[in-house]
Amino acid sequence: MTAEERRQILDRINHCPYNSANGIAVTDVEPGLAIVEAEIRPEHKNIWGIPHGGLIFSLADIACGVACRSLRQDAYTVTAGSSLIFLYASQEIRRLRAEGRVIRSGHTLSVAQAEVYDDKGNHVATGQFTMHLS
Repeated sequence: MTAEERRQILDRINHCPYNSANGIAVTDVEPGLAIVEAEIRPEHKNIWGIPHGGLIFSLADIACGVACRSLRQDAYTVTAGSSLIFLYASQEIRRLRAEGRVIRSGHTLSVAQAEVYDDKGNHVATGQFTMHLS
């Protein structure tokens, strides 16, 4: 991946209206790997004061999608299927970081593994995402 290709991916994903509205940013991308982060804001919390599962899912989904797209930059990438297991919750979380890694890159379907951590290193969630590339 060239520096220009990396910049294009970061610019495109970080200017997505959904990501911008939710404070989600791709902070790093390499072939088959993406890092996505978000600072926890009050509107990210559920009624128990912990980060909403939807935000955690979004981080994992975006990380896996970007990781898959990093290997097929000519393709549109959308989620075809997913499974996410929530492992840890705390009201003290200030930042979340998702790592997406491609474990199988195919022509139209790719599979990636997601790991989500909080700012204290706690493993918040793990999952697998199947991405459709067209």
